[in-house]
Amino acid sequence: MMKFGYKVWSTLGLSLFLVVGCLPKEDRLNNKKKEGKEVVKGYTSKKDLSAVKVGYSGPSMVAPYYVALEDVVKRSVQRYGMQYYTADGQEDVAKQVAAIEDLLSKGIQVLVLNPLDPKAVVPVVNRAIAEGVVVFIVDSMIDEKAAYTSSVVANNTLNGELLGLWLAETKNEALKIAIISGNQGNPVGREKRLGFVRGLADGQLRQNAKTNFDIVAQGWGGWNNNGGLKAMEDILAAHPYVNVLLAENDAMALGAYKIIKQMGKENQITILGFDGQKEAFDMLKTGKFEATAQNSPKILGETIIELVARHLNGEKVNKLNYTPSVLISKKNVDEYYDAKALF
Repeated sequence: MMKFGYKVWSTLGLSLFLVVGCLPKEDRLNNKKKEGKEVVKGYTSKKDLSAVKVGYSGPSMVAPYYVALEDVVKRSVQRYGMQYYTADGQEDVAKQVAAIEDLLSKGIQVLVLNPLDPKAVVPVVNRAIAEGVVVFIVDSMIDEKAAYTSSVVANNTLNGELLGLWLAETKNEALKIAIISGNQGNPVGREKRLGFVRGLADGQLRQNAKTNFDIVAQGWGGWNNNGGLKAMEDILAAHPYVNVLLAENDAMALGAYKIIKQMGKENQITILGFDGQKEAFDMLKTGKFEATAQNSPKILGETIIELVARHLNGEKVNKLNYTPSVLISKKNVDEYYDAKALF
């Protein structure tokens, strides 16, 4: 039977190419590491940017992913000699709007924004643009009514598809799936789970000409370890027969694992995550997790600030840019593991 595969890469021409072809299984599910390197090639500004004030606002500083992303953005801004300001969204839409307003009061010329809600921040973003501030979006997309300059995001749909395809090709039994999502209304989580379902259904249809899975529960974990733990506890109380967990980030998967282990279900439940957190890589190495899809805060942070620098140097930048989509399992985790990584 012919099998099809997906392969993604980006360059700082910053275009996405999705190639669908007859690839070997290992290439289909495990994109090459070199493709991640192609996203950020490094850039030297021809202009003195020391007078430029860059403000960054993210959804929170609680989840390890957001902490790592803010750190990379900060270091990247400073590498170009620009001035750095930050304001925490504190996991609250109104507080993120207030945080952006605080950054504007400091006289920033560039706003780098990871929006908690794609619609709620549009008015303050457009006000910033009207005042002459250039806006760049990173990690989570904003509503198209916002007139931002450029964005860098993971291809969350494709990452989900890769996980779904992997599951279809490695598990033949009837699948009883629980999903732990981040927060309601978040477009990133929606893209991840819908991509996963599409990849799983497509993979099972190719394998057996029918699907054989049920999504029996969805919990909400707030993107953090404790939230994942509580959501999994509730799920297993109602659905003790679950044999697959899809967590929309690795932090929630790590929390969920504590309950799975406590209840003696480590051999029953296949655990899948997103992002490629260092602690999740440790779990992949020992077989406690089975796969995760990379969404690197390092690549995101470096790329968005390189785009800022290029724009300030008068170069044209694409409006939408994707980072590489990579599925990481026990087979290839050593290629991506960095013991010194913050995330």
